[in-house]
Amino acid sequence: MWMREPGEVVDRLHFLGTHDNCLYLLRGEEAMIIGGGMSWIAPSLEEQLSMMDFDPDRLKYLVILHSHFDHCGAVPYLKRKFPRIRVVASAHAAKVFAREKVLSFIATANKQMIDRLGLQDEYERLNLSFDGIQVDRIVAEKDIIDLGDGIEVNFLETPGHTKCSVAAYVPKLKALFPSDAAPPPTEDENEVFYPGPQYDFSMYEESLKKLASCEVEICAFEHYGVVTDDQARKILCQGLNQTEAFKNRIVELYRETGGLDETVQRVGAETVKGSKFGFIDAELETIILQAVVRNALRDARLLDEAPAS
Repeated sequence: MWMREPGEVVDRLHFLGTHDNCLYLLRGEEAMIIGGGMSWIAPSLEEQLSMMDFDPDRLKYLVILHSHFDHCGAVPYLKRKFPRIRVVASAHAAKVFAREKVLSFIATANKQMIDRLGLQDEYERLNLSFDGIQVDRIVAEKDIIDLGDGIEVNFLETPGHTKCSVAAYVPKLKALFPSDAAPPPTEDENEVFYPGPQYDFSMYEESLKKLASCEVEICAFEHYGVVTDDQARKILCQGLNQTEAFKNRIVELYRETGGLDETVQRVGAETVKGSKFGFIDAELETIILQAVVRNALRDARLLDEAPAS
């Protein structure tokens, strides 16, 4: 089953935010928000959280699974709303958040979406400015945060989409939170979103294999919602198959066109039409595709460029 809109997934797990930009509230004796979202979803979060029966004082953690602007833009707002919450991320994400150029880009990208949606009043009322992120707790492979009452959050290092990517897994619920280390669902049940190995293609594939080895009944993405039951068990394998097919198609197009730019254009024409985020403009989409295409060609030993940091 594909749960596309916010609501209760199962007891102890609630889908927050929007269809495009998803966060999750996980509850044991203590509570955790998984995902940092974008600032434009704050009005939705305000309404959703106000209608829920939970003690804000038990909200202890806010987990950022990777450092891209659409996965951390709401963190300062949430930190102001819940001052005692501890921000959790990987060591490399903490280093990324120390870079002024990165923080400036995150702030600009989030404010542009606020302006595009006409949410200037909400921006002022809810104080949605992005003023940086301080990571309070570093997590790495095999680290566990125990929320009590049997709810343990296990962390897995999943580089490839970014260098800093981690995933979270809750054994009691058989719930996996892959962030963008795995392609999310699309309207076509036989396909998933095109893969996103923006840092390293082979690492991305290895991370997907690691995720696919988990016993999963809930796969909670940060874009396009949650899949459960049989679909949750299948979607990671679909992602693996589509990743390999995507790389093969990129290689085929590169051999046909003989050029990187031409290959990116062809890949974009074939993929972006059915798999596009409303908060990513055409220029940024092209930059993302360029990185993915380069990494696929590098993995196939057709390019010798070093990966970006």
